[in-house]
Amino acid sequence: MAVVPTDSIDKKLAKLYAQKTTVNLDSKSTLSPEDFWSSMSIIAMNNKAVINFRAK
Repeated sequence: MAVVPTDSIDKKLAKLYAQKTTVNLDSKSTLSPEDFWSSMSIIAMNNKAVINFRAK
């Protein structure tokens, strides 16, 4: 038997989660911008190598 979304289910869920925090908007990144760009550079080089490998 399939579950059909109804207005009553939406109201029950809204009541359940009304006082709950479901998203952490206060999170802080622990990764420095230099480390981020360094890792992105490594990923880009890896992707380029894979593309060149597949082309041959």
